[in-house]
Amino acid sequence: MEGFALKIIILIYIFIQPSNLQLLINVKNQGGDVMQENITANVSEDTVTLEFLRLDGIYVSQLVDFTNEVEAMKIVIPAEEELGQTGHQILCFLTHAAQADFIAPDAMAKLRQKNPGTVRVAEEDKGWRQTTTTAWAGCATRLLSPAAARHCSAARDRVYLRTADLTRWGPRPGLEQSSYSSEVTPFPSHVLMSDTADGKPAVGVCVAETDAGKECICHLEVCVNWYPCGLKYCKGKPQGGLSYRCGIKTCHRCYRYQYYVHRRDSCLSYL
Repeated sequence: MEGFALKIIILIYIFIQPSNLQLLINVKNQGGDVMQENITANVSEDTVTLEFLRLDGIYVSQLVDFTNEVEAMKIVIPAEEELGQTGHQILCFLTHAAQADFIAPDAMAKLRQKNPGTVRVAEEDKGWRQTTTTAWAGCATRLLSPAAARHCSAARDRVYLRTADLTRWGPRPGLEQSSYSSEVTPFPSHVLMSDTADGKPAVGVCVAETDAGKECICHLEVCVNWYPCGLKYCKGKPQGGLSYRCGIKTCHRCYRYQYYVHRRDSCLSYL
């Protein structure tokens, strides 16, 4: 009986697993250090997840939900004991996903890694993408994307988004656009003001704040050093004249997130 069950498990793995993909890639960052990225494509959920551990101990996991056009960047920041910090902090940032920047899961699932030991360098630098968040996501995460809700669940009340992005997400079946807005919690009104009467920002940046109990704007920077960002097409023979898919294009992109914290000591990353 056990042998029969084992055969069933093997058959399930053989016939179902190929619809997904998991690649372990050796990547060289801009400083010349080599690190590993794990890329998983889930065709059934229409998602791609890229994760890696930075050399400073920060764990990054980026999920792209193609169906709902949601990108969820989860970041786990370990405490700095020399700064008197304890434990670790989990943050998640939701942004509208520009699908043209990523390869869809069904195409990703067809990729094969010929030389696993090769150290990869991205072909194109996409530069910086800055996100200034304006609200806590609250229960809107599960309305926007069930996959992102699971991805960000450990972050709890530290899931951030831009309210401007809510208008770019079409409502899921059975929901109205207003459902999203009613589930988010905007930052305090004075935080959302661009500046005060004297020209100074209403809330300062955490890196310049010396009072650990004072509110401020925290900054966090993350770089994804290598990811498949497009498909390459080659021209067919002169007789045929048709183009065909002949490879992938790879990119490098950095993200700069800004978010409000009630206390400076809640900002574990001073940049």
